[in-house]
Amino acid sequence: MKKILLLFTLSALAVFNSHSQSPGSWFNVKELSPKTWVIDDHGSDNMYLIEGADSAMLIDNGLGTADLTAVVNKLTSKPLIVVITHGHPDHAGADYQFEKVYIHPADSAAARQFNLPETRAASAKSMQQGAGPGENELYRGKPFNTRMIPVSEGRIFDLGGRKIQVIDAPGHTPGEICLLDIGNKYLFTGDNSNTLVWLFLPNSRPLHEYLPTLEKLAARSSEFTTIFPGHGGPLPADFINDQVACVKGILNNTLERKPY
Repeated sequence: MKKILLLFTLSALAVFNSHSQSPGSWFNVKELSPKTWVIDDHGSDNMYLIEGADSAMLIDNGLGTADLTAVVNKLTSKPLIVVITHGHPDHAGADYQFEKVYIHPADSAAARQFNLPETRAASAKSMQQGAGPGENELYRGKPFNTRMIPVSEGRIFDLGGRKIQVIDAPGHTPGEICLLDIGNKYLFTGDNSNTLVWLFLPNSRPLHEYLPTLEKLAARSSEFTTIFPGHGGPLPADFINDQVACVKGILNNTLERKPY
């Protein structure tokens, strides 16, 4: 087993040769493969935009510090579906910029709380990397009273020649989901399979509940070749196996423990 802590420390792999674009200085955009972009939220988190023949999907929307909609509109003109992997402020912070988002019901209350203006400002202050965006990068539209649409295991979004399946993945949060790009064999994991996974937060699930999530994904590892996490670079599919071994090692007390 590669060396991993529960706050998993495994080097990310540069799987694709990426092409950078610069719609604005706050966001860094890279095309990972045709019609698949990662939008870096000024070093704080990853968002992904994927496009089919009929529509596009935005996976997570970051801290909400800057105008994400302007960046997305420069990349695609297709009707947009916004799906949130979990309700934390660095993944659902820009919900207010969209009329509706899809999210697991177990995380919708957290997402709503983090989109209150005062809560969002506090989150940005503590979580964003560096100073805030320039005046011309701020969101100028009227904030939406965003409609939360429940989504869970098995739901398939058809973007037109590109199908995305929802996989429930409780652990980091009770309502965490992963999204499987079936045809391209990509797995978008939010914070379920980062190189650093936090499981000590108040609403994180205990290890004996997180382990079945990882084992379920490991059993499906032939369905994806690349993991696109919420933080850091792409990972190989077998990273899930290292996570499984790590959690088992903690539960049976065979791994060395170190303070974080």
